[in-house]
Amino acid sequence: MKKHLHINDELLISYLLKEVSVAQAREVEEWRAIDTANEHRFEQFRLIWDSSKNFTADPDIDARASLQKVKQRAAMRTKVVPMPNRYNWLKIAATVLLVTGCAWLYFVKHSNSKVEFATQEAVKSDTLSDGSVVTLNKYALLSYPHTFSGAHRNVDLLKGEAFFSVTPNKAQPFIINTGNTTIKVVGTSFNVKNKNGFVEVIVETGIVQVSQGQYNILLKPGEMALIRPNDNKLVKENSPDKLYNYYRSKEFVADNVPLRRMVQVLNEAYSSHIVIERKELNQLPLNTIFKTDDSLDDILKVISHTFKITVEHKNDRIILK
Repeated sequence: MKKHLHINDELLISYLLKEVSVAQAREVEEWRAIDTANEHRFEQFRLIWDSSKNFTADPDIDARASLQKVKQRAAMRTKVVPMPNRYNWLKIAATVLLVTGCAWLYFVKHSNSKVEFATQEAVKSDTLSDGSVVTLNKYALLSYPHTFSGAHRNVDLLKGEAFFSVTPNKAQPFIINTGNTTIKVVGTSFNVKNKNGFVEVIVETGIVQVSQGQYNILLKPGEMALIRPNDNKLVKENSPDKLYNYYRSKEFVADNVPLRRMVQVLNEAYSSHIVIERKELNQLPLNTIFKTDDSLDDILKVISHTFKITVEHKNDRIILK
């Protein structure tokens, strides 16, 4: 089998029209068999060619007359060599359809292709095509179109946590899908977390509509919604603190925050396993500000001195007692 075959578009069109010799047909078939990329290209040609059969031309257009005018103009510059085939016009039309069809397929594929914005061990921000800014916490994944089009601006938070600062546009609402929850806004800023099926939405500015199944609620600044797995109930309450914002502000702002809550956020931020051994320690109020670039050991030392408690490292756990 020939390893290097060059098949041009005209030969492929002739092959589809069944006007090739036995040798030419064999050459095309060998070319298709050499590489899957060749077969893929051939199938694209076949798809566009089959679609062209269903194309209905405008009866008011005299295609042959138009073609003749083009030939006459070309003859003023160079000699026209007639093609001895009765399917000349079909070949020209097929070539045009193939070129425009491939261009259309490329446009559809690339003009609104999906972008996957993911983070690992670092927090990152990105600006979407409408000017909205998204900040992803560690180990999060967001999918969105390269360019927003249509009646809505749709994005998918596939996992993790993100803060959205949405550019206002009443004509094209911004919609976030995460799990079975839908969040709809026009222009606002809010935090969304999807962790193990639990969805949390906290609003900083504007109004946010949260939907789950047939239920929906409206959230105002300072309010939050909690959605549990396999539960259509939407629970609205006041956001208890500013700790959710640590990955953007680079600070853990503890304003009369229970120790239990501080431990929960530290475990998330440092991927640690801190446990409170005595229940009476859970509600101890913490009033301080830690920096996210502080080491976990330094933060725990401050907590230990503040509440006069012991910090014990045991295997993979850190025990407060």
